[in-house]
Amino acid sequence: METTKKPREDTSPLAAASFPLLVYDHGEQLDNSQIALSVADGSSRTYQLPEMRNSRCLETPQGLVLIIDNASFHCSLWNPQTGERTPLPAMEEAPPQYCRCLVSDTGSSTPPWVTDGAAPPESLVLVCDLARPELLFCRIRGGGAWVRQPYDMGRYEIPGFPPTVRTIHEMAVLMGMFFFLHPGEEAVGALVSFAGGDDPEPRHLGFPGFDAPLPTLHRKEEAKKELTATKSYLLESNRELFLVRLMFVVGGTAMERIEEVGAYVMDFAEHRWRRVVGIGDAAFLLGPYGFAASCPAAEHGLKEGCVYFACDDLGDSNDVHVFDLKDGTRELVRPAQDMPVLSRKPFWLVPPVLP
Repeated sequence: METTKKPREDTSPLAAASFPLLVYDHGEQLDNSQIALSVADGSSRTYQLPEMRNSRCLETPQGLVLIIDNASFHCSLWNPQTGERTPLPAMEEAPPQYCRCLVSDTGSSTPPWVTDGAAPPESLVLVCDLARPELLFCRIRGGGAWVRQPYDMGRYEIPGFPPTVRTIHEMAVLMGMFFFLHPGEEAVGALVSFAGGDDPEPRHLGFPGFDAPLPTLHRKEEAKKELTATKSYLLESNRELFLVRLMFVVGGTAMERIEEVGAYVMDFAEHRWRRVVGIGDAAFLLGPYGFAASCPAAEHGLKEGCVYFACDDLGDSNDVHVFDLKDGTRELVRPAQDMPVLSRKPFWLVPPVLP
């Protein structure tokens, strides 16, 4: 595995990198460096990315990164491959500590289930607070301000514990709409903002949805007596909505291993998830805080039909678990060099899809 010890700083530092990259950010240290691991060829390289200095960076499944200045809260969308930045309105305050960011695609046509002649959905940047029931969004071009919108999905009621609010975690963009798994219910919801009207700013998002029971992963016979936990990830691939579920075996208070992985595609005609073992020429990349993205496999040197899972649920935050959906095999990819203390969980940078 090749590494470079001397950081480099260019106009577009990652222009020659082999995407997708798993980035290990060391924060505001003296050299302010990041190590980028290419899972395609196993190489890693140390960079100094000026965009990450004195800024909060929120990666998106669309490959763009939302940059928020820590002092002024000025915002922009950064393309890490070209270095290009699209200015956005400044935020009024710092983004939530725990959140996700997604970008809706501008090339979308009006979804087929919209029949009232509405204009296509607007191109938006959405920040979803994972701790509070609140969304923050703005238009990509021509927007004058970020709009804050609370929502109410009810509360979790557990005997012996105080009620806790339900918040959206799993979310993906398809045909200009933000789809999500309804917390606490067997349903799929969507956030929609349509262009049109006298007000140039989107002031709210609609919440249509439909019932869709979550599929159940089946445990192996020897694991049926063990305590398990399941995580779900939502993503778009080839203009279809996919769900990936991982079953963990739990020992004490920690997750010991991943027992089963399943992938499903949404059948919008029947409102049900259908299990698939083939996902075409694609690889699914999963990360912390529900991050999930699809990447063309052959073009980027990835293994077709595999799920790449990079999260510290198993206490090995520097590793990437690779699961082959078709033959059921798995392998581990890890950087050869030791990692200094990280300022945040490793995160994916995927080949950008321009808005």
